[in-house]
Amino acid sequence: MSKTIQLQQSILQDVASLLDDNDALKKLQKFLQQLKSEKTEKEEMSANEKEEILNDIRDGLREVKAAREGKIRMQTAREFLNEIRN
Repeated sequence: MSKTIQLQQSILQDVASLLDDNDALKKLQKFLQQLKSEKTEKEEMSANEKEEILNDIRDGLREVKAAREGKIRMQTAREFLNEIRN
């Protein structure tokens, strides 16, 4: 039996043991809602981070395109290294 299934069974047994206790069930429900909320926040944060990365890539590609068209001058690798040393 996999560890995931064992964990699920253990959780279900623990919940079943609380079915007679309304106060415990209310606390459990509140806790589960908090867990769901945290999970949603993490997913949203992750989506926002992904969008920010995609925007940075788009900006970089626009700069490369502008450089190829001669609209802007790109730094050479040597210029970049000199800049970060200082």
